[in-house]
Amino acid sequence: MSNKETTMKPEMVSKGKMYFVGMDYYGQLTGEGWSEENPIGNLWNRFTTFRETKWNLIEDNVVDEDVAYEIHIWNEEEFNTTKCFYVFVGVEVEKLEDIPLELVSKVLPAGTYAVFSVKGPQITTWETDIYEGWLPQSEYEGVVFDGYQFHIQCYGKRFKGLDRIEESEIDVYIPVNRK
Repeated sequence: MSNKETTMKPEMVSKGKMYFVGMDYYGQLTGEGWSEENPIGNLWNRFTTFRETKWNLIEDNVVDEDVAYEIHIWNEEEFNTTKCFYVFVGVEVEKLEDIPLELVSKVLPAGTYAVFSVKGPQITTWETDIYEGWLPQSEYEGVVFDGYQFHIQCYGKRFKGLDRIEESEIDVYIPVNRK
């Protein structure tokens, strides 16, 4: 897509600091695609088990119980060398308080986000479409915070599951600044 005109049109949104609790993974993903058996699928399964068995420990603090997030965090130089990055799966919370031992927290900075709604098969290709298509052609650039970049995938009621990608939709948040 990098050689073509992109049709992706994000909504630009200003967000305050965001707080999340959930579980994380650090490592490589090599050609595993979307699968419940890969490390990210295992991470989602762990978090789903937590939701099913211990949700009461955090539910009063959760911003929206119908929405879960997958956040990818990477240092470009480290990723180019090791192919390793962080993946966090969890929920947004009002405040970081009384976090159960098996959960970790993330605080994402305030800023401007390009928000893309991606549907169907584009759910599995959006990274290329955005980072090689839209972003280089836009008046924006990705933001680096303390040496790290990140993006947020938002899974709400419009996401129907891996077995129903064709019918699904997610929102993707990319932190950006004007070039």
